[in-house]
Amino acid sequence: MSYCEANDLAVGYNSPLLEHIKFAAERGQILTLIGPNGAGKSTLMKTLAAQLAPQGGTVLLDGQSLSVYAPNARARKMALMVPHTNRTELTTCFDVAAAGRYPYTGRLGILSEEDKKQVFDALHLVNAADIADRDFDKISDGQRQRVLLARAVCQKPEILFLDEPTSFLDVKGKAELMTILRHLAKEKNTAIILSLHELDLAQKLSDAVVCVSLDSVSDIMTVKDAFQKENIQKLYKMSDEEYTFLFGKKEPPKFEHYIRSGQKLLRCGYTTGTCAALGAAGAARLLFTGKALETVGLRTPKGIVVEVAPIYCEKTETGAVCAIRKDGGDDIDATDGLPVIANVTLLPNEHGIVKIDGGTGVGRVTKPGLDQPVGAAAINHVPREMITEALLKEAKTFEYKGGFSVLVSIEGGEEAAKKTFNPHIGVIGGLSVLGTSGIVEPMSQQAIVDTMQLEIHQAALKNGARRLILTPGNYGLDYLRETNLTLLDIPIIKCSNFIGDALDAAATEHFEEVLLVGHIGKLVKVAGGIMNTHSRMADCRTELFCTYAALAGAKKEVCEALMQAATTDACLDILDQNGLREPVMHGLINAVQLHLERRAAGAFQVGAVLFSNQTGPLGQTETAEKLLQKWKES
Repeated sequence: MSYCEANDLAVGYNSPLLEHIKFAAERGQILTLIGPNGAGKSTLMKTLAAQLAPQGGTVLLDGQSLSVYAPNARARKMALMVPHTNRTELTTCFDVAAAGRYPYTGRLGILSEEDKKQVFDALHLVNAADIADRDFDKISDGQRQRVLLARAVCQKPEILFLDEPTSFLDVKGKAELMTILRHLAKEKNTAIILSLHELDLAQKLSDAVVCVSLDSVSDIMTVKDAFQKENIQKLYKMSDEEYTFLFGKKEPPKFEHYIRSGQKLLRCGYTTGTCAALGAAGAARLLFTGKALETVGLRTPKGIVVEVAPIYCEKTETGAVCAIRKDGGDDIDATDGLPVIANVTLLPNEHGIVKIDGGTGVGRVTKPGLDQPVGAAAINHVPREMITEALLKEAKTFEYKGGFSVLVSIEGGEEAAKKTFNPHIGVIGGLSVLGTSGIVEPMSQQAIVDTMQLEIHQAALKNGARRLILTPGNYGLDYLRETNLTLLDIPIIKCSNFIGDALDAAATEHFEEVLLVGHIGKLVKVAGGIMNTHSRMADCRTELFCTYAALAGAKKEVCEALMQAATTDACLDILDQNGLREPVMHGLINAVQLHLERRAAGAFQVGAVLFSNQTGPLGQTETAEKLLQKWKES
């Protein structure tokens, strides 16, 4: 649904500069204005942002005319960032950013503690927290741009207007800005309208484009159409010679999407599942058109578009094959750089059916409890859905009524799998085709630890260092929501695999009561004294289940089955079948409590709650039970 609309809009100062403008921007979308200098992009931007009155037509914001909004109400919905020219005296960067809170401060303009927190959070987001106390007049132009962006961000707008926001920024600053804007759009559901002169940045950043020429404004255009050579030449009145001089031969796009991890900016990659879906789409397009694509793209489940050049795309005797090179970004693993190959055959008589199997380099499932049944290719359900969606989209485009057969292979996959845990968990003969979001988000270990420690420090300041809930990841957050523990108004910190570091940070900040809530797959390792639960550090889950089952009187064949189990949920199934879950979980939970208390070393009370995604709550330590009862009563 559109959030900001221009209806037959005319913009200008004393007379219309541009007329009959009609387009709409949506929340969660980045809409970019491109066009030559002097065409009216800034004038259009200021009119949309209520800085200039329309010369005709209307601007609708959230379904209502801009004119009906009181200034403060409008300021809570929209923010405008323009290139800064005025100088200030004796004004800190914090003060400049804090101006974005004026719609919330009342007549006296006094910042509350919440206002100050919003300002600091915005400065941290734009990587300007370290200059908060510096004189705004004595920092670089690039730093000034960051502070001005922080001012707009802490205004908490539902739509953000940015006029040439990359002015004065270096290459790294531009990359960081792209990441911030993507975060605001996709994670905060902000509508973003900006103008850019750097066409390469606009092409990578935009979800949609509006072209502003000296005599007209286009309708909404797709990124692909807007940046076609013919359109760019027409928009900028550019000759073939000038276009070739500036842009040359178009190089295959490199995937560039970044996330911030602590103080570092890390490049994301894309999963083997995304590669397989891209390859399937490329092969299908070749079969339907007879031409191999220079690039192939798709939108991943995370909402991020990946467009890459195939290694090769060619016809075979039975269909077509397309290979995509896996790119792990800054999170290099055993699969990085390997060709993922999709061999597609048309099935004209099988309407809408997509059959998917694994070939050379893709493993086979040999143990129960994994994403796919025993005997199936180790291609998880999300990649299967991505492949199916990509092929059915191609079929719809070319009005093809039949089905497809897809064979996914990974060149070098069998050898690479020996460096992974696949053989241990029951995937034999190759790699797994994985991915739940389609995107690989890299992790810098020290950056994660630093960020977590900072969040625990902030929680201590806010909470008085009394109570804290730690959870390794999203499963734990979901469980906390489902069990209403998020309603206790206690800080919740994601600690990833770094449980020991999180406990140490809680001790440093003098917390009094700490609760660890996590999936059995993570916390069973704590029963063995393992405080970094990443599989590269240790994986003794089945050994721990086996040990406590043996102590509970399990027979040899039960112990052997536990040692061969692929997952902790498979271990629980074996225990249930043999009536051993209660004594084994009792022993494991007591061991978890023991090792947590050893790490805390008397600095605070600590307990743990364990659960499974399949079977729900599994138990809690005695200390956890007492803490929860106390917290709920208070």
